[in-house]
Amino acid sequence: MRKALQGLSPYKVKPEFDMIRLDNNEAFMSLLSSVDLGKLQETLINRYPAESSENLVKAYSKFSGFPANNILAGNGSDELISIIAQYFLNPDDVVVVLEPDFSMYEKNAVIMGAEVNRISLNDDFSLPLEKVLEEIKARKPKLLFLSNPNNPTGQLYSKEEIEELILALRQVEGVLVLDEAYIDFAGESPFAKTVLNYGNLIILRTASKAMGMAALRLGFLIANDQIIEGISCIKPPYNVNTISAQIGAQLLENPNVLDQFLLVQLNQIAELEEMLNEFIRKIVGAKLFPSHTNFFLIKMNDAKALADFLYESKIKIRFFNDETMKAVRISAGTKEEHAKLRAALNEWSEMYAKRI
Repeated sequence: MRKALQGLSPYKVKPEFDMIRLDNNEAFMSLLSSVDLGKLQETLINRYPAESSENLVKAYSKFSGFPANNILAGNGSDELISIIAQYFLNPDDVVVVLEPDFSMYEKNAVIMGAEVNRISLNDDFSLPLEKVLEEIKARKPKLLFLSNPNNPTGQLYSKEEIEELILALRQVEGVLVLDEAYIDFAGESPFAKTVLNYGNLIILRTASKAMGMAALRLGFLIANDQIIEGISCIKPPYNVNTISAQIGAQLLENPNVLDQFLLVQLNQIAELEEMLNEFIRKIVGAKLFPSHTNFFLIKMNDAKALADFLYESKIKIRFFNDETMKAVRISAGTKEEHAKLRAALNEWSEMYAKRI
């Protein structure tokens, strides 16, 4: 094992299909009924997926408005993050990540032997812009990874803040990797029409969240011609499988289905927010943070106790217990799942009231 890899731990995911899953920010419905499965019977699984990948990129281009020549498809955003790290990073290059943020940014930087500089968000999870700008000037990072909206806080950073980061990175020949996995819940990206104007901006998108295609593992990288050409040199040629590409293209070519699906999710997100606001009013010191995603973060001292109780009630949520926070993250679900969650939260809050 390389020295840079020593100490890394696996990203383990335990399959628990008997649980109500409100922990992974997945969509709570399947769109498979909107797919013409008969077309898949004609799939030549003995052939490499070059044509289907090309059709997928064209479908995403038409759906998103980004030029097809400036899009690369990947086996989920995870693969694209890995490819970006492989392309840009030499050993001992500096990478800046925020804390908290998506853990795979740091992990891929470490794998490449880079030095990771973590910068904590403000107490209210807003962007510590001046501190980040100072670190960029002092450390001259090769890459800055940033999810917007942030995972796990749900916060949305402004276009002006991000543009300041792009400009500062340009001064030190650094690149901003802007992960917009949850942007569909927040509205249109402020960089949707201008990303190609920047020489040091990469946007990541995914079909796993608002589009409900997590099982297909479809991610998209958008950047200017030079970056696309460079990264294409190291991207595996057949990294998106034919079945995923064909199903993804079918759904992307039917935007009315995806728009209606997003609307259903937004209604459930509003229902969850109302429920959680009602819950935290009963819990001393608990704070629910505003979210522009399909999940909500609650900071509370008894975060682990709540997560354990819900787990025993067959409801799985995400629990965070590190230096930066004790918190739980809860994803939106179906009305039936919300009803069970509400009942469990009421039961726990009654137990909590008796303890205090």
